[in-house]
Amino acid sequence: MMLYGSTLSPFVRKVPAYAAEKGIDLEIQPSGFPHPTPEFCAASPFRKMPALSDGDYCLSDSTAIIHYLEAKFPEPELIPA
Repeated sequence: MMLYGSTLSPFVRKVPAYAAEKGIDLEIQPSGFPHPTPEFCAASPFRKMPALSDGDYCLSDSTAIIHYLEAKFPEPELIPA
């Protein structure tokens, strides 16, 4: 899984922190700000950071990404039901 964004952003930083607690390996790539990379634009057409690419599935917005990771990797449960 590839996470695009600037590590200066607290919204980007919360996703790798959450993934580390779950034991999920994420590769982090810069978005290329102020000239976004084509890969980032493909993962986030509205150029919203962070963006996650998991194969053909792409998602942007840190909270949505965290809920996606929780659904994909339910153990250990970090978001209560």
